[in-house]
Amino acid sequence: MITLKNPNFKNYLLLIRLPNLFTLPSNILIGFILASTLTLMITSVIQILILVTISLLLYCVGLILNDLFDYEIDRKERPNRPIASGKISRKIAIIITIIFTTIALSLTLLINVTTFSISLILLAIIFGYDKYLKNTSAGPFTIAAARLTNVILGTSANIGGLNNFPQNIQLVFVLTITFVYVSLIGFLSRYEIQGFSENFRLYLIPVVIAGIVSSIIVFNLIGFLKYESLLILALFSFIMARAIYNIRKKDSSGIQQTIQLMILSIIVLDSVFLTGIAGLTIGLPILVLLGPLLILARKMYMT
Repeated sequence: MITLKNPNFKNYLLLIRLPNLFTLPSNILIGFILASTLTLMITSVIQILILVTISLLLYCVGLILNDLFDYEIDRKERPNRPIASGKISRKIAIIITIIFTTIALSLTLLINVTTFSISLILLAIIFGYDKYLKNTSAGPFTIAAARLTNVILGTSANIGGLNNFPQNIQLVFVLTITFVYVSLIGFLSRYEIQGFSENFRLYLIPVVIAGIVSSIIVFNLIGFLKYESLLILALFSFIMARAIYNIRKKDSSGIQQTIQLMILSIIVLDSVFLTGIAGLTIGLPILVLLGPLLILARKMYMT
């Protein structure tokens, strides 16, 4: 029987950063709801499950490619990584990448050509980030673009449903906030080891977070989101206050804690959007994803 205690199996879970996978379904659900009425039909449930599976597989491909391209660097700087340590061979990792990519693209054809096209774009962004852009100034923005495309992937099942002004405004707003937030996480991850300047630590991060929270409040006030979303926004704001407090610590542990809090808060931010768009009955249950993420994050790294 294979369990989390099985060292070989656990290496594969470490390779795909298992805790992070729980941040993906809510992205897909936002896009799906914006482009449809989300009636409780079996067809809708199946489409959501297929889209989430595609998203998970492509995310895993990105993480495996990341470790494959960083093999020589990881052997020196992060020798405990599954591929760098030899616990998973590069040949096996490549085979898994091919299998996951093939399954993901095959599943897109069960939805429509739009899903296939968006998935190809997402793959191109992932490959471009892992191979060429990760260590450039464009790196954080590229990983944010991948997350943004993941939300768009959720719309692909019924993209023709985005046919009125409020829906389009909501989608642009969600994509903009998601892009800014994930870009910030990208910058934090880049400087996880080497640290930040005091200006970045003490001013830029709080200002960006405050801007995100303020924008959501304004969007509520002008009527593009339901007021119930402010309840979830209060939770998001509390976690961000804790993250900002942690990053003021002088050692790298504060940065690592901040990154973890911000990654798990992707789910909370998505819950804000889902509640604002469809109400608490849709937005609140998504917070259940925090449970397994928090449990697994204690045993596995997320960055």
